[in-house]
Amino acid sequence: MIALKLLLLVVVCSQTIGDKRSSTNDKKTCPELSNELDELRKTVALLSKQVMRQQSFVEESARMSGNSGIRVVRATRKGLKNYESASHLSPGAFAIHDHSNYERTLGLGEFSARMNGLEYRTRHNDFKLVMPSTTSKEYMAVEDIPFPDVPPEVLSKTTVQDQILEMREWFRAFKEQDTSIRDYTKYFKPTLCYIEGSWTTKKNLIEPFQSDRHLLDAKSWDDLHMKNRFVSLTGVKNRLENIAFLPTTIMSVNMTTGVSEYAQWIYRIICSPINFDVPLSYFQQEDDLSYRVDSGQTLGETGKTRAARYKLWDSSSTPENQILDKIMNSIPGMDNFGANLSFTVFGEPMYEATNPEDKIALNSGYYHRAYKTDLNGAGGMTYAAFGFNDDNLWVALTSQPDVAPFETDKCWQIINDKGKLATRCSPSELRVSYAMPLEIVYLTPLAKWNPYNITFHNDLTTAVKDGRNGNKGSLALNGIDKIHFYMTPTDFFKGNVDKSDRADTVRNFVYVLAPDGEAKKCSASGVKIIQQEIEGVGKVRNRYVIATVADEYSSQWKEINALKDKVLGSADGPPTSITFEMSLTTQEPIGEHTHRFRINYEQFVMLVSGEEIRVFTEEAQEHAHQLMVSYVFETKTFVYTDCDGELFCKDGHAPLISLETHNSYTETR
Repeated sequence: MIALKLLLLVVVCSQTIGDKRSSTNDKKTCPELSNELDELRKTVALLSKQVMRQQSFVEESARMSGNSGIRVVRATRKGLKNYESASHLSPGAFAIHDHSNYERTLGLGEFSARMNGLEYRTRHNDFKLVMPSTTSKEYMAVEDIPFPDVPPEVLSKTTVQDQILEMREWFRAFKEQDTSIRDYTKYFKPTLCYIEGSWTTKKNLIEPFQSDRHLLDAKSWDDLHMKNRFVSLTGVKNRLENIAFLPTTIMSVNMTTGVSEYAQWIYRIICSPINFDVPLSYFQQEDDLSYRVDSGQTLGETGKTRAARYKLWDSSSTPENQILDKIMNSIPGMDNFGANLSFTVFGEPMYEATNPEDKIALNSGYYHRAYKTDLNGAGGMTYAAFGFNDDNLWVALTSQPDVAPFETDKCWQIINDKGKLATRCSPSELRVSYAMPLEIVYLTPLAKWNPYNITFHNDLTTAVKDGRNGNKGSLALNGIDKIHFYMTPTDFFKGNVDKSDRADTVRNFVYVLAPDGEAKKCSASGVKIIQQEIEGVGKVRNRYVIATVADEYSSQWKEINALKDKVLGSADGPPTSITFEMSLTTQEPIGEHTHRFRINYEQFVMLVSGEEIRVFTEEAQEHAHQLMVSYVFETKTFVYTDCDGELFCKDGHAPLISLETHNSYTETR
């Protein structure tokens, strides 16, 4: 309508004043049309303002539903009970999985999240070990996180076997947290990985963080919105999981012209090294009862799986000055390392909340979730948390022009003519970003330990040239690269890699040509969730998920948690499902793979009582199997007696089947 009125105004007002045909016969004069256009602009501006208020209402309602945090992951299975389907666990905490065959990639699937009331959904993440730049202030600039060195005590050994024995001692020291064995703190370095979100004014679509495996499948922001609208309305899935729901908003409205300034929500997942040791005793395991009832596991048994999630808590510190505050306060916002920014709260300066005695000015260029002021508030406290009721809202100021600004007043204090303290304000703008802790990753010397001196190629073709795939003989990899990162001697380990998620890409081992011309048997050297068993050490966890479940801080969930603590143990009982895994096969042309299947507890009782049961496995390598399974009393093992109508599976699976669910209801069988 405004465009039509404007066109009419141009036509009428373009006629010359001396044109005798126009002045007396026009129904509306040029000034009248101009006034009407002004009114229309005001109307559009007011409507846009109302849309802004509606967006604020939606966000405020979400804020009152719980904390900033992760809500749910993509559904992958169903069951009789609602807790058998995915929540924030499926099967790992927040959909973490294993890409340790990559040099710097950590597996993380899709999830929906809430950040300061803003609800969004991610693409498949699979983020990299990078950190905010220490040398550049450029928007989104990052650099690689340095890997820990290999202890000289390991490198001084002259044989690979001696290096293996020495390296095991370092891992034993880390697992037992005993520096008298070896001072592991020099070589096992904690790193915090976190989710960062902000509103951007970038008109063209940008890929906000690096991944070796995924990217937003869209040409523009509008294209992304339309594709998400399609998958949301139809319910279909983007096969490669590269569609995200990232909202837009009206950030400001010019009340004179009626023009709105839009902003696009973006997020990224990056990491930051922690410059001090974080003892493993600080990780308090959360009790996800729905998972334990489904799996029949105790809390301790769940702690040995990738489903375990934790709260980082130092019992010797106050709730207002926790170790997580110390870590997050060392992480910069979008101005990167070296940021030095500050702002006032309604004319009052902000101070560090973690320092109860001193007044240290708050560097708002780094992430904080609380601050102090000079004077007590209406609640009688100088301490103030960011957010109305959000333990997990971390905020940082930024000066990046690509981050959308919002209008505010910049205030300062002066001594007026009467010698009294006075506040002066002027219109200004602020730009902020938000962060949520995701996990703490312990980087180990394995990322640099290369006892076979295997060649690392910067390209992705040399290692696999001529069809090399890591199998024996002529198929051994010709060196390694960043996505075929296998240089740890397999003999360092005793057990197999955990590949319980179909999204895992790591193999138990591959053969890699060394400079001496021999093919060496090597395991992946990237970051694993839990290392496979090490002789004399056991299994060592490297990824500790500490992300908050957003709805866990709702009033309803708090009541449930209180009840759970009060009557803990009442949920003990047989698991709703029991998991088995077929033997690994490496037979070509299908290649290395295995299959899992689940049965309910009643079927398990039938099985160990001597009955055969029929099962269908999960899909792997684009196929599945139908099995007849039985229990062998003499050896206390499970085997298949029929595979797809044959005595043996055609792709080479041995008959032996492993029981994966270990608890008091299955261990005595």
